[in-house]
Amino acid sequence: MKKRNLAAVGLAAVILAGCGMTMQVSAMNIVVNDNRARQNDESSTEDQTAAENTADESTEAESTGAESTADTEENFDVKGWLYENSIGDTLYFVTVKNNSQTTVSVSGNATAKDSAGAVLGAADLSIDIIGSGEETIGYFYFDGVSGAAKVDYQLSYNEDIYYEPVLGNLEVEKSLNETNVTITVTNNGDINAEFVEAYAFFMDANDNIIKYDNEYVIDNDSQIKPGASLSAQLNCYDTYDHVEIYLTGRSDGSSTPVSESILSEDFSSVGYLYETSVGDSLYFLVVTNNSSEACSVRGNAVARDASGKAIGAGDLTLDILGPGETSIGYFYFDKVFDIDTVDYQLFGSDSYYEPVLKDLSAEVTINDENVVVAVTNNGTNPAQFLEAYVLFFDADNNLVWYESGYLTDDDSELKPGATLSEQAGVNSEFDHAEVYFSGRYYE
Repeated sequence: MKKRNLAAVGLAAVILAGCGMTMQVSAMNIVVNDNRARQNDESSTEDQTAAENTADESTEAESTGAESTADTEENFDVKGWLYENSIGDTLYFVTVKNNSQTTVSVSGNATAKDSAGAVLGAADLSIDIIGSGEETIGYFYFDGVSGAAKVDYQLSYNEDIYYEPVLGNLEVEKSLNETNVTITVTNNGDINAEFVEAYAFFMDANDNIIKYDNEYVIDNDSQIKPGASLSAQLNCYDTYDHVEIYLTGRSDGSSTPVSESILSEDFSSVGYLYETSVGDSLYFLVVTNNSSEACSVRGNAVARDASGKAIGAGDLTLDILGPGETSIGYFYFDKVFDIDTVDYQLFGSDSYYEPVLKDLSAEVTINDENVVVAVTNNGTNPAQFLEAYVLFFDADNNLVWYESGYLTDDDSELKPGATLSEQAGVNSEFDHAEVYFSGRYYE
């Protein structure tokens, strides 16, 4: 890769041309590093050689100094990991532990460089809040940058904060499995923990990141309320030696009782476990709203083996469930099998959508090798993203197969007065079948 440095001193504008690209710079005292790949033709060889020598001198001067100004700050322990993802982007993760007595927010700026010191990219970092004694994580994201050998960065700590810290209130329980770590986060504080996100670093024996995964650990209000526990599954399909877990989160200082969002006994539910042929598991949940209020439903679940160990976790969302309606969703446990039990909790909240299931009528035809479902919209609003789930059971009510499909037109709707049909095939002997729907309306 060729590099070109041009210093513009005392010029109002500099025009740079090469490889079919023109750039105009209107400023003073500019050094330009041209890292583009260039053809070594006769017309440019002399210029390229001169540019390479100039760039080497400039790079050496630029790389003099500390890797991070935060490293010199006695009140903060900072550690970084360089990671290049599979699509050619580079992330530089930074963990920060606040050893001071002051709550701060953190901002950062960084440049990624190759082994020769050439600048490949630049990025920023922001951490909303970190309290005294807390440790959290942020990252610089270098879009489209690969081959980085080092990252030079600076961190700034600001005491003028907007949020309240919550990480010190959170307790993490983790369960290591072959392809994941399943965590449960409990809020032991007295304020809501908002937008809690978990990062898992799957590492080799030398503390190098093999893979990382991140998931929000939140309820329907994007919170973990005081006293509540929520779970998440973070995946790695490569062999790893150990895992490190870091959390991010914040609070506006509010406190909401858990009971205000947990669905009451007016909602009933029943679950069916299904293991796929590739070793994933789904836990279908049929939910009925026996109350007089419509709401959205969010679920959080932990899958356990026969010994009670947590081996996976998942979430479920129903956009809207009206009074008297029954709908279906599922928890998906990626690469998790041999599940013995599933523990779940359901949360309800106001919804942007209107219910439509009460306006539908369905005709179900059961054949030896399929089930045909015909649905008519008897209401005045279109049923949007209407989906039918057909569950096939054996005589002991074990789920042996399922199929799902949308009953919608080109507008993703089943319009008032319209009827649409869908066929669900089955590749297993079955005793009986049950049909459920999910859908919504938003004007």
